[in-house]
Amino acid sequence: MNGAPHRLVAGAAVSLYMGKKEADAGVATLQPVAGGIAATIFTGLPDLLEPATSPNHRQFFHSVAFAALLAWGLYTLHKWEPQDSAEKFWKAVGMLAMSGYLIHLALDATTAKSLPLIGKP
Repeated sequence: MNGAPHRLVAGAAVSLYMGKKEADAGVATLQPVAGGIAATIFTGLPDLLEPATSPNHRQFFHSVAFAALLAWGLYTLHKWEPQDSAEKFWKAVGMLAMSGYLIHLALDATTAKSLPLIGKP
């Protein structure tokens, strides 16, 4: 799957999720739009670490093991309660980066090549 579907799905998923959270809270800001834009950027991280130079480019950073590490990191970050605005900013950036990355891996997992468990030798 090429980059355009990754960006589209990541941007839409994050925007919709953030918009739903705001609607439930009874607020309306531009954060869902900003989050969606950030997710479209962060979803390209796996291919920056392991460029798609061939159909067999998927190594550790495109693996089920790395996805599990990211999911654990995302859960841990979600549970963190930042104390000041700088910490809140970095929490949001981290969550957007991990979410965009995980969306990329989820989309790659649906292809014929799928994801390796740990990486290919």
